Amino acid sequence: MTNETDPKAAATTDSLRDRYLDLVKSALINELYIELEAQMLMSVLCAAQKTVPELEHLWAVRKDPALLDQLRAAKQGGDTILLETPMEGRAPGVDGRLRNYSEFSLTLVGRKRLDNLQHCIEDVLRNGVPGDLLEAGVWRGGCCILMRAVLAAHDCADRTVWAADSFAGLPASDESEDRDYAMDASRLPVLAVTEDEVRANFERFGLLDAQTRFLPGWFDESLASAPIDSLAVLRIDADLYASTLTVLDTLCDKVSPGGWVIIDDYGILPPCRKAVDTYREREGITATLQPIDDHGVCWQVP
Repeated sequence: MTNETDPKAAATTDSLRDRYLDLVKSALINELYIELEAQMLMSVLCAAQKTVPELEHLWAVRKDPALLDQLRAAKQGGDTILLETPMEGRAPGVDGRLRNYSEFSLTLVGRKRLDNLQHCIEDVLRNGVPGDLLEAGVWRGGCCILMRAVLAAHDCADRTVWAADSFAGLPASDESEDRDYAMDASRLPVLAVTEDEVRANFERFGLLDAQTRFLPGWFDESLASAPIDSLAVLRIDADLYASTLTVLDTLCDKVSPGGWVIIDDYGILPPCRKAVDTYREREGITATLQPIDDHGVCWQVP
C-alpha cells in the first residue's frame, strides 16, 4: 500500500487515476476502436443505399486520415458527420448523413462534456461539497457510468449515483414550447433504452454496485418522492421544456452550495434553453452560465 504523503507516490496515484478515467471516457464515446467504427459506418451507409461494400473500400476507409480526423472531431462535441460512399449507385434521398454516436457509443455526450462532468465531480470532492450525483435523462448510461467511475477512482464510498429516466424514451409534451420538438419513442425509438440495458452497460465497466441507484419513471412522478437529501452535481439531459423545467423545479433546490448544475442541450434545443432561462429568472439565479461546448452549459451554486 503506497504512502500518499510521499509526493512521488501521490503523483503516481494521480497519474493512474487520470489514465483510468481517460480510458473510461474513450470507451464511452468509442474512441478506442475508431478505425473499426469507420468501417461499420461505411457498411451501414452502403446497406442504406442498397450497395455491397467491397473489401478494398472497407480497408481504405479504415485508413482514411480525413475520415478518422472527422470522426475524432465529431466525438469531441457529440456532433454529426457526413460520410460519402466511394461507390456508384446511391439510392435517391440518401445523403449519407449518419450520427457517429447513435450505434457505437454509450453516450450522446462528446468528450468536452465528459471532461466537464469529471471536472465538476472532482471539484465537489476536493472542496467537500455534500451530496449525491444525479443525471436526469441517461440514455445508455454513459454519463452515469463516468460519475460512478470518478467516485471509484477517488475511493469515494459515501455518495450515490442516481440514474433517473423513463427508460422508455421521451414523453409527449403538451407545452407550446415543445410543439415543434416531438421526440417520443414513436418518433425516436433510439432514445428508448431499457433499465436492463443501462444496468448491463454498468456491468461492462464493473461499476454496477450499491452506489448506483435507478429512478425509473416520468420525472413528474419519480423525482419528488426520491429519497435524496442533497446533491453535489445535478446533470440534466431532458431535451424538452416540460421535462427540463420539472427537473429544475424538483431538484435544483437540493443542490448544495458549491455544487454544480449542468444542462446538456442548452445551446442546441430551444425548448431546453427556454426552460432554463424561465427557471433562473423566476428564482432570481444570477450565477454565471458557463459554456462547455456548443451544446452544454453549467453553473455553480453560490
